[in-house]
Amino acid sequence: MPALLLLTASTSAGSITPSCQARTIVFEEVKDLTDKVKIVADSGELFMKNELLVFSGNVQMRHAQQRVTADEIRYSRKLNQATATGDVGWRQAGFEVDAQSATVDLNSRTADLQNVSYRILEVGGQGKASSANAREKGISRLYDITYSTCPPEDEVWRISAKSIDIDRENGVGKATGARISFKGVTTPALPGFSFPLDDSRKSGFLVPKIGYSESRGLDIATPYYFNIAPNYDATLNPRITSERGALMGAEFRYLTPIHTGSLFADIAFHDPKYSDGDQTRYVISVKDQSRFNTHLKADINYNYLSDNDYLEDFSSNLSLRSSRYATQAARLSYDEENWSSNLLVENLQVIDDETAEPYRRMPQLDFNWYKVHSYGLVSRLDAQLTRFERDNSVDGGRFHLRPAVGVDWIKPWGHVKSMLTGHYTDYNLENVSPDDPATITRNLYTLSADAGLLYERQAEWFDHGGHQTLEPRLFYLYTPFKDQEDIPIFDTKLADFSFANLFRENRYAGFDRIGGANQITAAVTTRFIDDSSQIEWLRASFGQIYYIDERSAAAFPDQIENTDTSQFVGELYARLTDLWSTEAVLQWDPHEELVEKSLLRLSYHDDLMKRFLSVAYRKDRSQPAEFTDFSFRMPLSTNMNAVGRWQYSLLDNKSLDTIAGIEYDSCCWRLRAVARQSITDNGLADDLGFYLQLELKGLGGIGSGGIDSVLSKNVYGYDGFEYY
Repeated sequence: MPALLLLTASTSAGSITPSCQARTIVFEEVKDLTDKVKIVADSGELFMKNELLVFSGNVQMRHAQQRVTADEIRYSRKLNQATATGDVGWRQAGFEVDAQSATVDLNSRTADLQNVSYRILEVGGQGKASSANAREKGISRLYDITYSTCPPEDEVWRISAKSIDIDRENGVGKATGARISFKGVTTPALPGFSFPLDDSRKSGFLVPKIGYSESRGLDIATPYYFNIAPNYDATLNPRITSERGALMGAEFRYLTPIHTGSLFADIAFHDPKYSDGDQTRYVISVKDQSRFNTHLKADINYNYLSDNDYLEDFSSNLSLRSSRYATQAARLSYDEENWSSNLLVENLQVIDDETAEPYRRMPQLDFNWYKVHSYGLVSRLDAQLTRFERDNSVDGGRFHLRPAVGVDWIKPWGHVKSMLTGHYTDYNLENVSPDDPATITRNLYTLSADAGLLYERQAEWFDHGGHQTLEPRLFYLYTPFKDQEDIPIFDTKLADFSFANLFRENRYAGFDRIGGANQITAAVTTRFIDDSSQIEWLRASFGQIYYIDERSAAAFPDQIENTDTSQFVGELYARLTDLWSTEAVLQWDPHEELVEKSLLRLSYHDDLMKRFLSVAYRKDRSQPAEFTDFSFRMPLSTNMNAVGRWQYSLLDNKSLDTIAGIEYDSCCWRLRAVARQSITDNGLADDLGFYLQLELKGLGGIGSGGIDSVLSKNVYGYDGFEYY
C-alpha cells in the first residue's frame, strides 16, 4: 500500500492561453515517486474505521506521473482509489483532461472520467467526450468524442467519433465511426480512421493529390505509406487520370550503416493518347550511395524512361538534374590525403528530341594527385583513361595525362600562382573512315601566371561602417597552337563565357581540344563588408581578355571570333537594405557594340513576414532568348497571401510560364489554390493546370501534394520559406 503524505495549504495554478490552441495549465515538473501519494488541500478529514480520507478546497493529488485537482477528493487506503468531484482535472506530461467527476485507480494508474474536455499539448489538439478511460501509460480511450486542433471557440474543422484511442507512445489517434466536418460540411461515417499526434513516422494514407491539366485531365492520387522499420520505408502511389488512364507508382527507401538509397518506379498501364509506340509507359530509378570505409565509396544513379515524352505527359516524381538526359551511371571512388581515383560507367539516355545522342563511357578511369610542398611549391598529376561508344559513330579509347608543377603563394596583400602543365593525349579509334588515322597522339603544354593584389580602406555603405576592398588581378595564359582537326570530339564543348571562366587554362570543357592561347586577362573586384556583421553588402567584378596572338579556330569555328579582345564581362551584387537587393550580369561585345548576355534582378525578401518580390530581365543571344520574369508572394490580409510568377518572352511576344495562386493560412487549417499555364517542352502548345490543397493542421490534407514542388521549382524566392 502506498505511503500517504498529507499537507494542508491553500494552492493555485497559473495558466497561459496560446492564440491557436486550447487553454494549457502549467504545473511544476512532477517527479515519479512511484509508491507515494501526495495530497495538498485547504482541509481534510480522516475516518479511521473505513480507512477513508476526505479532502476539500483546492485539492491537488500527485501519484507517479499523474496529477489530479478537484474541489473534493475521497481517498480509500483499503482500495487504493481516489474519487474526485467538482472541477476535476487529470494531468500528465503532454495530456490534460478536465471532467465533472473522476475515479482514479492508483494501482493500475488509470482514471475513469465523466463529461470530459481534453487537450493534447504536442499538437494543440482539444475536444470533448462523454467519458474517458485515461492511462498514465498505454492507450487512453474516449467515448462520444470530438477532436480538433482549432481553438474551442472557433472550430473550423473537427472529428466526431463514437470513440478514439489516444496512443501517445506511438503518436497516433485511432477513431471508430468518425466523421470529419469542415465549415459545416460533414463526410459520411468512416469505419476506421487514424491521425497523427506528433511528427513520428507511421503507416497509413498520405495527403491525397488532386489536380487538373489539359494533357492529363483530372488527376487523382492516393499514396499509402509503409513504415517498415526505423531505417526502411515504402510508398505506394495509385493514381488515376481522366485522359490517360491509371498509373501505379512505388518507392522504397533504405538507410544502413553502409548504404543509403531508394528504388522508384512509375507505370502507366495504358495511355490512350500516346500513339508513338507501346501505350504501356513507365519510368524506373535506382539511387544508392555506399560508404564502405573512410576511403572507399560507391554511387549508383540509374534512370530509365520508356519514351522521351513521359515526364512531360505525366509529371512524374522522378527528379532529374537535366531535362535533356536521364543519367545511367555507376561510380566507384577511392580517396587518400593527396590522391584520389574513381571508376565510372555512364550512359545518358536522351529525353529531348532536339538533343544529339552523347557517347557512352564504358568505362572511365580517373587518377588525381595533388600536393603542396614547402615554400608554396605545388605538384599535380591527372590521368584519365576512357572508352567511348556510340552507335554508328567513331568509337575508341582516349588516354590523357596532365602533369603540372608550379607555385601558389597566398599572402594578406594578395596572391601569386604560376603553373606549367603538360598535356599528353593518345587515341586508339575504331569505325574510322579509310582516309582517317586510327591512332593519334598529341603533345602540348600550358604556361599560366595568376597575380592579384588586395587593397582595403574604411568606408560607409548606407550608414553601415565597414571596409571596402579593391582587388586587381592579372592572368597570363600561353598554349602553343596545334592542329587537332583529325581528333574526334567525344565529350568536349566550348565552355560558357563568364567572369569565373576568364581564368580557365583551356577555353574548352573536355580533353578533345586544347585551345591555343597567348593572352592576358585583366580584372578587378571590389567589395564592401560590414565590420560588425561581416555581411557583404556590395560585390562588383569586371574583366576582359586581351589576345596577343590569334586563337586557334580548328574546332567549333563558328564559335570563335579572331578579335584583339574578348567580350567584356561584369557582375554586380548589392544589398541595398536589410530587405532589398539587386544583382546584374553583363556580357558586352565591344566589336559589334551589343549586349551578348545580360541579367538584371531586383529582389525584396522578408523572411519574418514570409513575403518576397523579384523582378528580372534576361537576354542571351546564343539561345536566342530575351524575357522578363516576375515572382512574388505578398499578403492580401492577415491570413491570406497571393503568390505568382509571370515569365514573358520579348522575342515571341507571348507568356512562357504563368502561375497564380492564393494561400489562406490560419492557426489550424490552410487552403491553397494554384493555376499554371506553361509552354510544353516542344514549344508547340500551352498546358493549363489547376492545383488545390486543403490542409487540416494536425490531421493531414486533401488535394495536390505537388503544390510545394510546383511553387519551389518555378517561383524564384519561394523555396527559401518554411511552412507550418
